[in-house]
Amino acid sequence: MKTYLILIFSTLLLYSCNQEIKKTENFSPLIDYQYLIKTNNDFKLPTETYKIRYKSNGLEITGFLTIPKDLQKYPTIIYNRGGNRDFGTFTTKSLIYQQYLSSNGFIVLSSQLRGNMHSEGKDEFGGKDLNDILKLIEINKSLKYSNQNIGVFGISRGGLNAYQISRLTDEIKAIAVVGAPTDLRLDFDTRPEMYEKVLKELIGDTINFKKEYDYRSPIKWVNEINEPTLILHGSDDWKVKPINAELMIKEMKRLNKEFDFQIVENGDHGLNTHRNIRNKKVINWFRKYLK
Repeated sequence: MKTYLILIFSTLLLYSCNQEIKKTENFSPLIDYQYLIKTNNDFKLPTETYKIRYKSNGLEITGFLTIPKDLQKYPTIIYNRGGNRDFGTFTTKSLIYQQYLSSNGFIVLSSQLRGNMHSEGKDEFGGKDLNDILKLIEINKSLKYSNQNIGVFGISRGGLNAYQISRLTDEIKAIAVVGAPTDLRLDFDTRPEMYEKVLKELIGDTINFKKEYDYRSPIKWVNEINEPTLILHGSDDWKVKPINAELMIKEMKRLNKEFDFQIVENGDHGLNTHRNIRNKKVINWFRKYLK
């Protein structure tokens, strides 16, 4: 019965996420196929969203490409998803947010990453799945509508991945993170289930796989983050405690990094309680550095 319910939920989620309405010519030779999709966009934003499939390490990965309809040259935001496995994959609401970002003068590329109902492979929570994000940078190079200035944005796990991408490539201009963990071990006391049910299963235990946790803990390698960085966090975030951001802010100040920050009073995880602050800060940050 449980398996049956999961299958029903998965089918409904896939349907609610988007409806493919027209197969189109691929914008990049690195895209295997591309479909214009319909979302529940009540705001009539001047953008178009395409569902794409591309290969990463030989795996078929699903992603999305959103562009302003006027098809001028624009900078690109790579938007990293949060969650893990099936939880946190992009839905209609997520795509509308990507359309909102795009309507402010950006191309938006995103990936469901590997290891869920949409893509092949295994989720490693910031391991080889980072290659699925790096591949979007390669795809962007062949987009004729891109001015080749790239920023990376992420909320929660997506913010962690943004830090990691900063460390792995010099081909991005800026990053912005919201509610991002900076050491996965900081939240074990308040969210033991996150360790037992997610991190332990995807990464391993902290004793035998200490190096893997360090690899996923930006506070350990702040000196390797060289792009201008925007750090936003809610003071009431119980999923990723504010200490994650506070330690990163302290270390970035010590290293004289180029960054800005705000701990938003009464803000929740992802700052959904303060969307206007979050959105204004993120958009202005990328407008400043992706000219």
